[in-house]
Amino acid sequence: MSERRWLHLFALLFLTATALTTAAESSFSPASTPGQLPKSVVPLHYAIHLQPDLEKFTTRGSVVVEIKVLKPVKEIVLNALELEITKATLVAHGNIELKPILNPSKQTLSLQLPAEIGPGNYKLALEFTGRIGEQAQGLFYVKYAAPSGKKIMLSTQMEATDARRMFPCWDEPVFRATFELSVVVPQEHPTVSNMPIERETRLADGLKEVVFARTPPMASYLVVLVSGELEELKGQAEGVQIRIITTEGKREQGRYALEATQKLLTYYNQYFGIKYPLPKLDQIAIPGGFNGAMENWGGITYNESVLLFNPETSSQETKQEIFVTIAHEMAHQWFGDLVTMAWWDNLWLNEGFASWMEVKATDHFNPDWEMWLNAAKDKSTVMRADARSTTHPIQTPVENESQANDAFDSITYQKGQAFLRMLESYLGEKQFRQGIHTYLSAHRYSNTTTADLWQALEKTSGKPIKALSAEWTEQPGLPVVRVKTDCLDGRQIVSLEQERFTVQNPTARPLQWKIPIALMDTAHPGSVSYMLLKGKSTSVRFRDCEAVIKANAGDVGYYRVSYEPALFHKLQTGFNQLPAADRLNLLDDTWAMVEAGRLPATAYLEFLKSIHGEKTSAVWDQILATTGFIDDLQRNEPGRAAFREYACRLLQPQLERLGWELKAGEPKTDSLLRTRIISSSGGFGDQTVITEARRRFENFLTTPQSLTPDLRSPVLRIVGRYCDQKSYDQIHALARAAKGTEERTRCYKAMAEALNPELARVTLALSLTDETVPQEATRLVIDVADFGEQPELAWEFARQHIKELLARVDSFDRNNYVPAILGSFSDAARADELEAYVKSNVAEDAREKAKEAAEGIRFKSAFKQRELSGIDRWIGVQLADPKTNN
Repeated sequence: MSERRWLHLFALLFLTATALTTAAESSFSPASTPGQLPKSVVPLHYAIHLQPDLEKFTTRGSVVVEIKVLKPVKEIVLNALELEITKATLVAHGNIELKPILNPSKQTLSLQLPAEIGPGNYKLALEFTGRIGEQAQGLFYVKYAAPSGKKIMLSTQMEATDARRMFPCWDEPVFRATFELSVVVPQEHPTVSNMPIERETRLADGLKEVVFARTPPMASYLVVLVSGELEELKGQAEGVQIRIITTEGKREQGRYALEATQKLLTYYNQYFGIKYPLPKLDQIAIPGGFNGAMENWGGITYNESVLLFNPETSSQETKQEIFVTIAHEMAHQWFGDLVTMAWWDNLWLNEGFASWMEVKATDHFNPDWEMWLNAAKDKSTVMRADARSTTHPIQTPVENESQANDAFDSITYQKGQAFLRMLESYLGEKQFRQGIHTYLSAHRYSNTTTADLWQALEKTSGKPIKALSAEWTEQPGLPVVRVKTDCLDGRQIVSLEQERFTVQNPTARPLQWKIPIALMDTAHPGSVSYMLLKGKSTSVRFRDCEAVIKANAGDVGYYRVSYEPALFHKLQTGFNQLPAADRLNLLDDTWAMVEAGRLPATAYLEFLKSIHGEKTSAVWDQILATTGFIDDLQRNEPGRAAFREYACRLLQPQLERLGWELKAGEPKTDSLLRTRIISSSGGFGDQTVITEARRRFENFLTTPQSLTPDLRSPVLRIVGRYCDQKSYDQIHALARAAKGTEERTRCYKAMAEALNPELARVTLALSLTDETVPQEATRLVIDVADFGEQPELAWEFARQHIKELLARVDSFDRNNYVPAILGSFSDAARADELEAYVKSNVAEDAREKAKEAAEGIRFKSAFKQRELSGIDRWIGVQLADPKTNN
């Protein structure tokens, strides 16, 4: 769709659309889209001019906005935050000077008109000044070390609601407009934005003006600006110029990212059936300053640790994380950028789809990484959160900027991902893909709601997708399917019954879902029966009464399964013959039943005894996570030493199988499993592992190449955990000398794991210094509480310095900061303390995150009281029996 046609349609929709009063969500209509700004005036185009001052950390700028007034108005309201408006003019029939009124609490700029103006096109000219902060919100700066000395660069982070910090704008996703950006920067600073550079002009005083081409219509949160002493690595794919942009000396570390980008661009063009629409795609490595990555259209920014790969220091885990992150952000170029959710209550249309596609695309190119097996870990984590009283639907109301930031959670990402995979499996890959193409084609350069997606899928599949899917996206929680079998007239009757699955939530509202069920005869795992459980219960007939039936075959469904005891025993007996996905699913569902109080913890531990010769990394990850959870609850409890001895015995056969050295031709998953087995064994106190880690660390100090990249993280973490002053100082020196973010964060995390309280205090003090970027520094308090097992110490420090710490945390993470520190406790009284503290000392918007963390603390407290004594007795019996290894 052309830009001119889109703008006409946008204005027309604003004029004619009316909100529907039905309970179900309606298709996209600008007028009925939630938001804080009036929709009587809409932006069409921004011409932005910006001049940052890198000495004073301020900006001076102007913006001319072409606007369309849709009905008579007496004021114009848009967003602005931490800006001073020095001049405001409406260009109509002459220039009309306007009085700017800023409302910091609402983050708005109101411009009072001397008289009402009628519908039509106008220009709004604003001049302003602003500030450049070190937090990743709006335009920010990053200080970093380069081979030629200390440097500073600029970058932006606009999502969710921070474009308004850089320039006044209609900062809600429904207000799509085109953008032309010009910026004055030092002549030696290459500068990047969404579109290619149109021209550069040298100015006096060593400055230059850089003017960028006009963007397609897009949301304001996708605007990007990066400037500094940068290098680039060039390539192309499908006629699109691709650049990996890095700071000094790191260009060659972008080669793996370049190759991944070229592959993925071709793949996405083919999969979506819509070509990437911009002339260039820049992948930009930022040396700290923010976490993760941001999908700015045509100029994606990454924390360099998830974009740059150094074969000499980067692990296989880093390599996989880079590919996955690039796949996620590039998927956003279609889901999020080309087609954008109308409001933050439909954020899952961006993030759920990108999360689903990141796994699908990565698995396509790297099948040996077993991506869907690994994704099951994230699914399990979100299912735990979804079973509690603090959960929320995938589509959840968002009323303000703080709630928009909070919407970026596991329900949005991982539950969205898991549901889409289940839906794709139900529809079939071909029909699902056709539906996605229809959806993107119909709404390119526009906005959508979830209802628009359902319509597209219904159109291509002919199935009642909305009726099925709305229960999954508009209801909280998840189901559990109870499976029971009977033999009748020589045939097996499999009875299925659903109910809402909850953990510590006895007053949960009863709910039902339409559940795609996959049933497998374990004797014939390739033969699967599919059906849709539409009501409370149903039954399925199998010919053979001896068949052992497993539900959720392939672990594609987003639901738990509870088996009658006799069937569960049969499945447990045949566990080792099941496909890997079903072994993982059965084991994880068993632990979920323990968490829900439907089984004792010892039932899970007994289950582990039936596992023999297991080599699948994802299955072991589940075991490591569960034993790690129990070990955390054993902190300061009398049974911890015995449990740790059991855990070390449990891991010993894997440690012997994998060893410390990479084996020729071994699966990539073994490389990852080795690091996790070593880390966990060291964490459980295996003295042989600790001694070996210390030996390798000593060799590393003098001969860095002696320690392979895969082993650097586990070795440093083990040495850091049990360090004395000397080894702590050695790791600290490595952190300060690190040449990249991956190396630096690896070292600081190891320091935060120190069990020595005096060393932990040293680490905590670093959180208030400029030794590393604020995002990494403030994270140290959380890591000392969690990985360092010293929540009391970390919380005492945080209470003393809470204002300083929160001032260094960006708005995106601020609500979760205090809950993350106290979340390491397992004493119910701490849950009460958390909620009371946040209520009295932190912004009101943080209360929901505090409630979620408090629920987690109360769950751990109740679990300890219910299960630890039984675990201790069971462990005592096992340790008396030498045959406890698997």
